[in-house]
Amino acid sequence: MITKKQQEMDIKKWNDSQRAGYDTCGTYDFCSNCDKTAENPCDKASKASKAAKPAAKKTASKKSAK
Repeated sequence: MITKKQQEMDIKKWNDSQRAGYDTCGTYDFCSNCDKTAENPCDKASKASKAAKPAAKKTASKKSAK
């Protein structure tokens, strides 16, 4: 069963491909996590990309006393 997110991404890829004049599948940041043989590959790759990115570290700003 195709997920709603996969359907949305398929439409985006189609529209992007039409504008670009070539197949944009494989050109997105999340594509590095893609398994094209899997069901809903874009959805899964996108989720894997988000899970793999570490959260930004918060840095404490110290003001020096003068």
